[in-house]
Amino acid sequence: MEEKKYYTLEQVAAMTELSERTVRNYLSLGVLHGEKVDGAWRFSEEAFEAFLEQDMVRQSLNAKTLGIIHDFLLQTEKPSPAVCAVLDYPAARDAALRAVIAEADSLLGQGQYHLQYRMERGHSRLTVTAAPEGLARLLARLETA
Repeated sequence: MEEKKYYTLEQVAAMTELSERTVRNYLSLGVLHGEKVDGAWRFSEEAFEAFLEQDMVRQSLNAKTLGIIHDFLLQTEKPSPAVCAVLDYPAARDAALRAVIAEADSLLGQGQYHLQYRMERGHSRLTVTAAPEGLARLLARLETA
């Protein structure tokens, strides 16, 4: 029997680029459903996907994505080379994509980066701003996942 995948509150916040406080607010509003285990929130894949489908959440994530891209384009003086990318993957590869997202810190490096995950109808979308070499590592890892 396949083991169910669960995400922590911190992982949900990291994948969506929402603050932990915002994720907690969605919990208290009943938009996100999870369970507390040993004092820590856990969210099933099904609960996470249902959360991403909520209109309120979709609008927030759309605004966040546009903000990431807008901020990247407006920043005229970058201290080092940087890249902004929007990656779409077929829904069938979603589990592999989420596994790679969990490795984002090691793949994208110590520098500042933004990474946002969204499940769209029929595909998964990843918006990333990072150093070029970090994005290259992320893309290489996605190819082997």
